[in-house]
Amino acid sequence: MGLRVGVYGGSGYTGVELVRLLAGHPEVGALSIASRGYAGLGIGDVHPQLAVDGTYVSPEEIEEGHDVAFVAYGHGESAETVRDLLRSGTHLVIDLSADFRLPSGELYGEWYGEHPTPELLAEAHYGLPEVFGASLGRLVANPGCYPTAAILALAPVVKRMEGIRSVTINALSGVSGAGAKPSVKTHFVSVNESAVAYGAPWHRHTPEIETILRRVGEVPEVTFVPHLIPITRGELETIVVDVEGVPEAGEVLDWFAEDYEGWSFVEAREEYPHVAHVANTNRCRLSAAVDGRAGRLLLFSAVDNLLKGASGAAVQNMNLALGYEEDLGLEHLK
Repeated sequence: MGLRVGVYGGSGYTGVELVRLLAGHPEVGALSIASRGYAGLGIGDVHPQLAVDGTYVSPEEIEEGHDVAFVAYGHGESAETVRDLLRSGTHLVIDLSADFRLPSGELYGEWYGEHPTPELLAEAHYGLPEVFGASLGRLVANPGCYPTAAILALAPVVKRMEGIRSVTINALSGVSGAGAKPSVKTHFVSVNESAVAYGAPWHRHTPEIETILRRVGEVPEVTFVPHLIPITRGELETIVVDVEGVPEAGEVLDWFAEDYEGWSFVEAREEYPHVAHVANTNRCRLSAAVDGRAGRLLLFSAVDNLLKGASGAAVQNMNLALGYEEDLGLEHLK
């Protein structure tokens, strides 16, 4: 019969990627897709690039009793849906918003406002399996796209090195990272042939990067500066680490190889990563260099923001939580 899977928010960019991946997953049986804006319309009519039968339904029309539910709503919108799904007996809920990534309602409140369901924060597993393993519980907080790239690059360094004085992350992202809802900021005329920094110094991914890295080792406050660039998908981060006793680049590459050995979707190379190397894949590609003149360690990390930074990682988390191989249904995205 296969898994009974529901997707809430199945018409945005991450939702569409989820539908595409789950429709081809060998363990998924019944697949219900909710969309407030497209309820009643054929999925293939709204998104002709999806070879998927069926019709979008409203969230209220999805029957209870999922084995797995994915919630792809915006920040602050997901928490109550997640709570209701868990109360109804859904075995595994994977939330793609930021609602369960931070460890406390107080910290969440500083960056997002009052948390709707703070009682669930303690049981959420941060879904970066290459660092924290598979979830053993019923709620997975899927990481943000920028934090995925940053933490995969920094975790092997942070856990081995003391005396880190500063971390600066300069990140470049394609326009799909801003979501499907159009705005002046993401209008073609605004984005084309241009580049712009945004969100600094209060981008909401900053506390996520800091708090998750502090589960691994000691790290100071992070300076995080994202930029919007005129590509559809993909992210590239250049991370500057000021640390006592800067290691050699080859040593850092060895740390990457050691920590991520056996994982399907993280790789390190001497060559600096290109966005094109990871676009339309579930890979994170890493590299490292040393600025000997300035005494700084440079880390480079690239991901596809819609796959390893969102939907691909969500399916990877489902696989691991249910005891499947991590790349099941994702083999073509390596």
